[in-house]
Amino acid sequence: MSYFAMQYQVLFHDTMAYGSHHHMVNFKFQNVARETVLFESRVEGQPPWQEQLKDILVLTREAYSLNLAPVGLGGKVAILMTFEDPTLCTVRLCFRVVDQRGEPVSCGYQTMILLHKDTHEMVPAPPLLTNFLGAQKGLSLLEDLGNPGFAERTRSGSRELKNIFTDSVRRLGAEIANAPRKESYPRIVDEAGHEYIL
Repeated sequence: MSYFAMQYQVLFHDTMAYGSHHHMVNFKFQNVARETVLFESRVEGQPPWQEQLKDILVLTREAYSLNLAPVGLGGKVAILMTFEDPTLCTVRLCFRVVDQRGEPVSCGYQTMILLHKDTHEMVPAPPLLTNFLGAQKGLSLLEDLGNPGFAERTRSGSRELKNIFTDSVRRLGAEIANAPRKESYPRIVDEAGHEYIL
């Protein structure tokens, strides 16, 4: 399975008085990854995101985070994102966050819907989303977990964490979180560490 993966360092404004990251920062991790993949990734030959979204409102219909462990000031995490249950007009983004030791920090999801800016009718997803739903060029970010799916597993809590954070996910997360600055760029990578160029 492949992930959109990126590193994030916990900054002073992410922390609470006792030094670890605030629980709401787990949603920040989700938003940073979502906005990076949507607005900073580009598949050659596709129009820029501004053109693709000029008539579309992107709304987060629901968001959930299962918070598992604190990260201290200056600590780094890997954010691993996949997609689940895509339809013509909606997609669920699934998130795993792992610290530098390979320990789970949080997991959660956001369900996005796409509406026309004037009519508020649901509209089909533009290529900036659909590029990552197919198997071409290894760019598929479709979640492997099914029956129950990722979202249901996160709501089940600790009994499903081994399925969400497998050993290979934890290894990949630790590798991304510990990458030196020059290698900490966002990427699509599989559990074996193979990168796919956008």
